Amino acid sequence: MENIARKVDLGEIIVVSRLFKLNTYQMVTLLENGSMEVFDHKEDFLKKYGKKDVYVEFEDWCELNTGKVFTKLK
Repeated sequence: MENIARKVDLGEIIVVSRLFKLNTYQMVTLLENGSMEVFDHKEDFLKKYGKKDVYVEFEDWCELNTGKVFTKLK
C-alpha cells in the first residue's frame, strides 16, 4: 500500500472526489488499492497512455490546474 499523503493533498482529494462523485473515503481507498492513479505532470500521463480523443481504459479522468492528472480505472 502506497502512502498517498506524499502524492496528493487533502484539497486535491476533496476536489477530485466531488468530480468523480465519490466521498473522500472511497477516493482514498481507490488510491490505496491502485484503482486510481495520480500523475504529477501531464507529460507523465501522456508517456504512459499516449494522446487520444477517448481513453477507454478509464472510467473517468481529470487534469487539475496544478498539472496533476487523476485517472479512475475501470
